[in-house]
Amino acid sequence: MLPLFLLVSAISFAGSIHPGSVNLAVVQATLSQSRRAGLWLALGGSLPEVVYSALAAGGLMLIPADSRWWIVLIYLPIPVLLLAGVASFRQKPLVLNQQTDSSTLAPFWKGVVLAGTNPQLIPFWSAVWLYLSSTRLVSVGDSASQWAFALGTSAGAFALLVVVAFLTHWQRYRIVSYLNGRLLNQLAGGAFIGMALWQAVKVFSNKF
Repeated sequence: MLPLFLLVSAISFAGSIHPGSVNLAVVQATLSQSRRAGLWLALGGSLPEVVYSALAAGGLMLIPADSRWWIVLIYLPIPVLLLAGVASFRQKPLVLNQQTDSSTLAPFWKGVVLAGTNPQLIPFWSAVWLYLSSTRLVSVGDSASQWAFALGTSAGAFALLVVVAFLTHWQRYRIVSYLNGRLLNQLAGGAFIGMALWQAVKVFSNKF
């Protein structure tokens, strides 16, 4: 099971490199609070991978696409991302020589919510599971393979987010010296709202 775990971890690491809501939130938390906050957000943002990849391996894609469960999953990211964007605009400007170590629960749960409302996780991991099944790298119906697969997805995502947090912390003063605190919050807020609008466009374009 170790080769499967390492392979899936590598796939998850590479698949998490693209700019997404959790990656952006880790950067923002590390800049505005601390590296510790960014790491807690990274942990929260990687845990939903276990749930969704386990569901994908269990055959959740067999559920009809027009079921109520899928409709909720598709629409829910829109208000979540909008709220994240508004919260970023309302956040206090970052001070260059000051880091705030607030409660770790807020970043952790923010990561859980952002990753948990990502509608792309189940289709992506279902495709990976089906490919690995076709190459006989996993045994369909084998609980050990499913657990190795699910844990590997979370481990790879967490590793990438840890790298993001450490790189952001390393370059913190350089980033903030080029962008003042208020502009950083505005850029993050605009990015979250842009993601929400893009999700809305995809939803309504498929509907009509």
